[in-house]
Amino acid sequence: MASPITSIPAAEEQHMLLLFLPLEKKKHETVSKAVVSLNTELKAANDLRAATGVHFFMIYHLADGKTPNLPVTSFQTMPGKDMLVVLSIYDADFTPYIASFVTNPFIAKGLNDIVDAMDESGIVDPSDQSSAEFIKNNGGVAANPDAFNCLLMRYNFGDPTVPAVAKMPEGSNYKYVLSATFPGLTVGKILQNYPGATTLWPFFPADIKYEPSEPPAQC
Repeated sequence: MASPITSIPAAEEQHMLLLFLPLEKKKHETVSKAVVSLNTELKAANDLRAATGVHFFMIYHLADGKTPNLPVTSFQTMPGKDMLVVLSIYDADFTPYIASFVTNPFIAKGLNDIVDAMDESGIVDPSDQSSAEFIKNNGGVAANPDAFNCLLMRYNFGDPTVPAVAKMPEGSNYKYVLSATFPGLTVGKILQNYPGATTLWPFFPADIKYEPSEPPAQC
């Protein structure tokens, strides 16, 4: 008989990345093209899902002076800058998670395009080794992995030390609640242990028809 999971090593914990990256105005098209190009190039790459540990991600562009269509204040751009919002739930610690991207030439190229589109004026001095300007002019993200980590952490609302939990541990002092339905179920475990996983969810994905979802009544 199986017993409840009562301990999870760091390598099997999930964490949240929630970035608010300042972009040059109207550079979102450059970033969008980089994402599309990256998806195309990755078709020739190896299956990196277990290595990156990404369960899902969201990318959202917000133009200068605009706000999301919500009745309360939420994301806000800095004056004169666009914003790129990136959300991801990932396995293991922050450093190996980011390393799995910057060490892959296909993904690193896309990350360099994002760094090139950033506007950190008024936020950090361009001579700072963790600035987008310094990284861009000194070999890109692959040549400056630690600096790139620092750049991302500057704009990361997510806390890499906060694990996704089934219930909050007693005495915890986390700045937000990150819940998990199946703690410890990594992307690697899903691919290795789910029968026919690589056939059901091949890399690169097959074309899938998604049924439209109904909105709530009276909305």
